[in-house]
Amino acid sequence: MVKFNKGILYYHEAAGQGDVHVELGQVSTNLLKMCKELVIYRSDEEGDIKKHCQVIKKEDYDVIFILGGDGTVHELINGVIEADLNLPIGILPGGTFNDFTKTLNLPPTPKETSEVLLEGHVKHIDVMQANDRYVLNFIGMGLIVENAEAVVDEKKSKLGKFSYLFSTLKTVTDPTFFDYEIEVNGKTESGTASMIVVANGQFVGGNRIPLKELCPDDGVMHAFIFKEAGIKLFTEMINEKSIDNWNNISKNVEQIEGTDFTIRTKEPMEVDVDGEIDLSTPVHITILNKRLRMFTGPEVC
Repeated sequence: MVKFNKGILYYHEAAGQGDVHVELGQVSTNLLKMCKELVIYRSDEEGDIKKHCQVIKKEDYDVIFILGGDGTVHELINGVIEADLNLPIGILPGGTFNDFTKTLNLPPTPKETSEVLLEGHVKHIDVMQANDRYVLNFIGMGLIVENAEAVVDEKKSKLGKFSYLFSTLKTVTDPTFFDYEIEVNGKTESGTASMIVVANGQFVGGNRIPLKELCPDDGVMHAFIFKEAGIKLFTEMINEKSIDNWNNISKNVEQIEGTDFTIRTKEPMEVDVDGEIDLSTPVHITILNKRLRMFTGPEVC
């Protein structure tokens, strides 16, 4: 078992899949087996965790844990990189989809994940930089943003994944197409699409992207450009499919890989980064190869 002197566990009241205070007790039992001292820090509002990363930079912490969903993890990652921290990070899934914990091959509950963290599997993981934001999982525009905006927060909290999928089916029947220009490693192409997704992780919206080359530590990003749309195309993309069937599924989805993307659109468009809609085009995306150290399950990629 790996041992640390001092760790910090971030969380906020909305985190967790049940009573967050019960889950804190469950995970702390295991984390204290790893850490001689464990500080528990509650985030009261967005931005607290990011700011606090500057504080722990000046202290003697040697490991970071976070109980939260994709949005909370996104905030932490930006705080860690901006503070230039180089500490191992353990994610305890506490959101709706927990996409990146799936990529890291971690269990679906905080308690189970805390048990796996005791095994001490740590890997260097890639991070994407989109303009001034750091992104673990995906960057998207078009249909994926329309879908996210159509989901009312109250529905998300009460209905969870069902609400997301229901909204997706409503939105995909009448998608908005847009003109784009994408520059990849110095080469430029253009066209019309309903959605563009650039992925570092293997899961988006709780569903696996059926592409075997996707690996979060290979130094490469994968862009998926949806040339046409319809319920059949989109649901086949997000549903679990075998890799062998990818070519049949993706006839209307162009896939490009690279290390440096610039995406421009005729009109400015909102951009979703790990579930947070707070950028707009044009967006410049680069890959920071193996920038973070993260706890994983066994046999990642």
